[in-house]
Amino acid sequence: MAQPSAGPPGRGAGADEPGADTRLRAVYQPVVDLRTGEVVAVEGLVRGTRDGTELSPGQLFAGAAARGAASVLALDEACLRCVVDSASGLRAGATLFVNVEPPTLASLSRRDLAEVAARLPAGVQVVVEVTERDLLQHPAQLLAGVRRVRELGWSVALDDVGAEPAALALVPFLRPQVIKLDLALVRARPSLDVAAIVNAVHAEAQRGGAFVLAEGIETHEHLTRALSTGARLGQGWYFAHPGPPPERWGAPLRLPPPEPSPSPASTAFEVLNRSVAAQPTTPALLAPLTRQVERQAMLLDDTAVVLSCFQHADFLTTATRHRYEALASVSALTAVLGPGVGAEPAAGVHGTALHEDDPMSREWVVTVVSPHFAAALAARDLDRAEGGPRRMEYVLSYDREQVIAAASLLMSRVQAPTAPGHRDTPPRAAVVDVSTAVRVAGARPPLAGVAPEQLPALLTRAIATASNGITIADATAPDMPLVYVNAAFEQLTGYGQDEALGRNCRFLQGPATDRTQVRVIARRLLTGRTVHATLLNHRRDGSAFWNDVTISPVHDADGRLTHFIGNQVDVSERVEREERTAHLAFHDVLTGLPNRAHVLENLARELRRSARSGYGVAVVFIDLDGFKSINDRFGHAAGDQALVHAARRLRSVVRSGDLLARWAGDEFLLVLTDLPADDDAPVRRVLRQLHAAFEPAVEVPGGTLGLRASTGFALSPRDGLDAATLVDAADAHMYRSRRVG
Repeated sequence: MAQPSAGPPGRGAGADEPGADTRLRAVYQPVVDLRTGEVVAVEGLVRGTRDGTELSPGQLFAGAAARGAASVLALDEACLRCVVDSASGLRAGATLFVNVEPPTLASLSRRDLAEVAARLPAGVQVVVEVTERDLLQHPAQLLAGVRRVRELGWSVALDDVGAEPAALALVPFLRPQVIKLDLALVRARPSLDVAAIVNAVHAEAQRGGAFVLAEGIETHEHLTRALSTGARLGQGWYFAHPGPPPERWGAPLRLPPPEPSPSPASTAFEVLNRSVAAQPTTPALLAPLTRQVERQAMLLDDTAVVLSCFQHADFLTTATRHRYEALASVSALTAVLGPGVGAEPAAGVHGTALHEDDPMSREWVVTVVSPHFAAALAARDLDRAEGGPRRMEYVLSYDREQVIAAASLLMSRVQAPTAPGHRDTPPRAAVVDVSTAVRVAGARPPLAGVAPEQLPALLTRAIATASNGITIADATAPDMPLVYVNAAFEQLTGYGQDEALGRNCRFLQGPATDRTQVRVIARRLLTGRTVHATLLNHRRDGSAFWNDVTISPVHDADGRLTHFIGNQVDVSERVEREERTAHLAFHDVLTGLPNRAHVLENLARELRRSARSGYGVAVVFIDLDGFKSINDRFGHAAGDQALVHAARRLRSVVRSGDLLARWAGDEFLLVLTDLPADDDAPVRRVLRQLHAAFEPAVEVPGGTLGLRASTGFALSPRDGLDAATLVDAADAHMYRSRRVG
């Protein structure tokens, strides 16, 4: 291995080399307390040099990957040692974040870790960042590596949370002391997906006291968004670029202690049975209880983990395999353990064979863990009289800590899955006669006055000529391909039968389609339920339309689900009308700014938030000077144009996250948030910018005029604690400032 620029070289050579001509050096990026701006930790990063050329981490690892997996592990370990060896300048009490890939953490022995720890300066606190990449590829080894790290007294951070569902899925099992939000969350536009991730992070942080750290902060807008996610810590170029360790530090970062490990238990049943009494049951009664827990998992999002154990692979019936294939399609990880279980007992399911001596092999277990839900059921056999019926006992718990403890026993046994396979595209389905689908669906009794033999042809003609788009999908085929579309569907979407048949109906979706709704629809279809939703879809020519969709399950005479019938209507005009109505209810027609009702609602919400956070909220009242004379001299059209210009100039100096509204007539209101509670200097800076924005003259119909405004502000909690008091105070201050010029 090439020697890094600081510290001794890593161990070995050959496969351990990151590149014989590559030198590694460590740099450190500060981690700051977002409330105080003080440096409380540093993250150690590695840069490379080859033949005088700087190499990024991506280039380093790309070169290692070309040489094989062993080289990647060796490079990652070399980077860890380089950061530690270069940390001699850190003071006692400092906190050092180090990155470790999951496979590396799984491969490092206690001896290796102890050797690395011995090189650290005395009193330096280490936080090992586990990246989200391939987190679920080696779950048992990863959990073992985390335990070894904590035995050294080190803390654990989960990196890149939000980039992949796997990161959130493993938070309950890793119990990190720091949760690092992926930079995409800080920079992305607010959306339901971002909100779901932030909510899940909040839930986990509140349970265990973990710090939330937002990375990738480069602008003030990024900082505002990071604060809105609830982050306590932050890092990024907004604070400093990577370089030598900082000279000035704030108070030491006091990380929460690791949660105590539960007292040892050998099986999931024993864990749950500690506080939940066992109930007698039989296999016939246990089966529907198990399916109910599985069904609850089906309705969760893709951060859920489903771990099950069967007493033998023979219990994995065809129906059970289908259920677990469906679970795997909507969860972050679905794993099945048991004697004789193969590496992939169903598509997408990670299988692990248990030795028959393993006490877990004698239990029937299903566990479900997600950020907002946890359930576990465990059962075992009781002694039975010779020739008598099989008797069992079970425990069922929704206590989160118990469930996680039971699920962790299973997770610690899950072996590395094989590489995910690529499902072939389902073959294009042949066109089927609609009358056949109707007969398969189990039609209702014939209509009065219609002979039974005439009914199929009548229904076929009715569906074919219906004004709504009608589709039929095969529920028994992989990916539920369309097997029939009527003429109205072709007119609605622009796709002909030859282009639509054999494809899943999601080909109508686009980047703007609500992914949250799509996931809910998929789960309801997998459970055979009726779906009604309004989705933004796209026609063949790329144009968007709002599609009101109802999808109904169709069963045969024996009750088996065979098809889904979809009814689709273009409701774009209705949705756009509703959006316009909603917009006009809270926005001013002339300027497009929020109106009085909107700003008061938001002001009240910000005041409630500031009461909890301790930050101040300012209300700025803005009144155009001499506006009546503009109307009298140039006319009302020019007055309206002057208001539009004023709104545009005010908006140009408003910070992201603050709210500018048209209050009434020629009056505007500005709400500034996240201010120091006892310092009005930031507000006065904004006022200077507002007045400067009015200095250039504006062109209006009939001539040129200058705009001026009088302003006044009020700051909470100094001038009031409610919206009405602050607005009145700001208005009064504005009139006083106008009187004194």
